[in-house]
Amino acid sequence: MAPENQTTETALTYAEVGDDVMRAMGPPGLRYSVAMFMLAAAVATFFLVWNHQIQTGMGVAGISHPVGWGVYIGNFVFWVGIAHSGTLISAILHLVRARWRDSVARSAEAMTVFAVLTAGLFPLIHLGRFWVFYFIIPYPSERQLWPNFTSPLVWDVCAVGTYLTVSTIFFYVGMIPDLAAARDRYEAAFGPDHDRSRFYRRLALGWSGAGSQWRHYGRAYLFFAALATPLVVSVHSVVSWDFAMGILPGWHSTIFAPYFVAGAIHSGLAMVLTLMIPMRYLLRLERVITLDHFEAVAKTILVTTLIVGYAYVVEPFIAWYSGDRFEQQFAYWRATGSMAWAYWALFPLNVFFPLVFLWRRARRNLPALFAISILINIGMWLERYFIVVGSTSHDFLPHNWGTYAPTWVELTITCAAFAFFLFWFLMFAKVLPTVAISEVREAAGRAAQAGAAGAERVPVLRREGAGTAPPRGLLGIFRQPTELVKTLRALRAAGHARIETFSPIKLPEADRVLGRSPGPVRIWTLCGAVSGFVGGFALAIGTALMNGSIVGAKHPVSIIPYCVVAFEGTVLLGALANLTGLVVHARLGSPRLPGYYDRRFSRDRFGVFVACPPDQADAAQGLMRTSGAEEIHVVW
Repeated sequence: MAPENQTTETALTYAEVGDDVMRAMGPPGLRYSVAMFMLAAAVATFFLVWNHQIQTGMGVAGISHPVGWGVYIGNFVFWVGIAHSGTLISAILHLVRARWRDSVARSAEAMTVFAVLTAGLFPLIHLGRFWVFYFIIPYPSERQLWPNFTSPLVWDVCAVGTYLTVSTIFFYVGMIPDLAAARDRYEAAFGPDHDRSRFYRRLALGWSGAGSQWRHYGRAYLFFAALATPLVVSVHSVVSWDFAMGILPGWHSTIFAPYFVAGAIHSGLAMVLTLMIPMRYLLRLERVITLDHFEAVAKTILVTTLIVGYAYVVEPFIAWYSGDRFEQQFAYWRATGSMAWAYWALFPLNVFFPLVFLWRRARRNLPALFAISILINIGMWLERYFIVVGSTSHDFLPHNWGTYAPTWVELTITCAAFAFFLFWFLMFAKVLPTVAISEVREAAGRAAQAGAAGAERVPVLRREGAGTAPPRGLLGIFRQPTELVKTLRALRAAGHARIETFSPIKLPEADRVLGRSPGPVRIWTLCGAVSGFVGGFALAIGTALMNGSIVGAKHPVSIIPYCVVAFEGTVLLGALANLTGLVVHARLGSPRLPGYYDRRFSRDRFGVFVACPPDQADAAQGLMRTSGAEEIHVVW
C-alpha cells in the first residue's frame, strides 16, 4: 500500500455509495478463502488447548501463589478496551454530529461486538470449571447461593453483559436500512427465492424506507446513542475497579477509572486503523473510506495519547506525594525490578510513537498509520499484562514476592484469541455491509443533487393487476429529495392528508412539512430506563436481605455499591424498551412490503404516495409532474 498524501474524497451519488459497499459483499476470492481457513484452524486450536486445560487442570497455566491473576485477566481487560472505540465512534460522535464517523462507524461497531465476545471467553477460561459460571446469576435456588452485589467482580458481569447486549442491538439497528438495500439488490439480481435474498429479507424486518419508519428509527437511534454514551465510561471504569477496590500497591488508586477509559479508547481507535486500512484496500472502498477519515481517527488518538501519557507521569508522582512507603517501594521496583522492561516499553509504544500524528503528513500516510496502530496495540496489551501481574507479584511482604511466566497453554490461547476475533470480523466483511450506506448517502446528498438532470418525460403507468375498482392513490418517483419535499408542500397545500414518503436516507425536512411529531418511542425508552433503575436497586437489596450477612456490625444493604447495578439496569432495560418501541411503531418484524413498493427506494430514488379519490387524481398528478416527478404510477 503506497503512501497517499493527496485528498481522495470524491463526489458520490446515492447509487455509487451502495454499489461500492455491496460490491465488497460479492463472492469470496481465493485469498479470502485461504485466510478464513487459516483463522478457522487457529480457532480450532484455541478450543483444543482450552479443552486440554479443562481436562488436565489449571496447573498447566502459569498462575500460582502469589500471582493468581495472569495473562487471562490481562487479555480480558485488553479486549474490553478494544471494544470501546466502536461505541465512541458510533454513539458519542453521533451525538456531537461528527460527520467523519459515517464511513468508519459500522466496522467499529462490529469490532465492538466481536471484541466483547472475545473478552467474555477469558473469565470462563480463568475460572477453570467454566460450567459453574451460572453461580453468578441471581436466581432462586435450593442452595441459597446469591451473588454479592458489593463485589467489583459481580459489577463486571453486569457491566460487560449490558455492554454486549446494548452494543449488539445498536449494531443491528444501525444496519436495518442497509440490510433492506442488500435485500432489494439480491432480489433484483437473483430473485426472491435466492438464499441471500431470503437471509437479508428476514434481517431487514420489512423495512421499506417509509417516512413513518424513518421518523421512529431516527429517534430510536438517537436514544440508543444517548444510552450507550455513559456506558462507554462506566464499563471500563467498572473493570478498573476490579483492581482499584483492592488494597495492593499499584492498584489502590483513584486515577484508575479515567486512566482505564482513556487507555481503552486509545487501544480501540488503534485497532480501528489496524483493521480498516487493509479492509479498505482489499474491498476496494477507497471512494467511501477516504484519507480524511483516517486522519480524523489519528487526531482522536492524539487526544487519548496525551491522557495516557499524563497518567503514566502522575502514577509515580502520586506514590511519592502520598508518603505511603509501600506505594513508593512498588513504584521504585516497577521502574528498576524484574518487570522494568515492560514498564519502560509502555512510554515509547503508547506515547512517543503516537505523537508522530502531530504531523499531518504522518496522519495521511497509510503505512505509518498502520505501523503505529500495531505498536499501540502491542503497548496496550503489555500495559494490561503489567498492571495485572505487577502488583500481585510484589505486594506488601517481601517473603510473599514471586514471579510469573505464562506457559505455552496461556500463550497459545492468547494468540488464538486474535484469530477468533479476526475470524468473525472477516465473516462480517463479506456477509454484512461494512459501511453505513444510509449515513454516507446523507453526506453525498449535495453531490447527488448537483449532478441531477432536470425533470424528464412523465409517463403515467398502471400497476399490473389493475381492475375495475377505483384507484387507491398515486405514487410519484423522484431523483432528488428536494423534488420530494417540493411535492409534499404542494400536496399539503392542496389539502391532501394521507401521504407517505419513501427514501434511502432520513429526510427531516419531509417530517417537518408533514407535521410529524417525534413519536412515542421516547415513552418506551423512559419507562424501560426507570424500570431498570428501580429493578437494579430492588435486585441488589433483595439479594442482600436474602443473604442476611452482617459483617463487622454493618448492615447488609450497601446503597452506594448498588448504584452500579442500578445504572447497568437503567441502560439495559432502557435499550430493550427502546428497541421494542421501534419495532412496534415502525411496524417492523414482518417481511411483507407495500404492494406498490419499488426496489429503487433503497438505492437512489425517492417516492411519494398520496391516497386520493378519482376526482382529485388528475390534480395530484399535475402537482407531481410540476415538482419534477420522474415517473407517476397509478396504484390500484
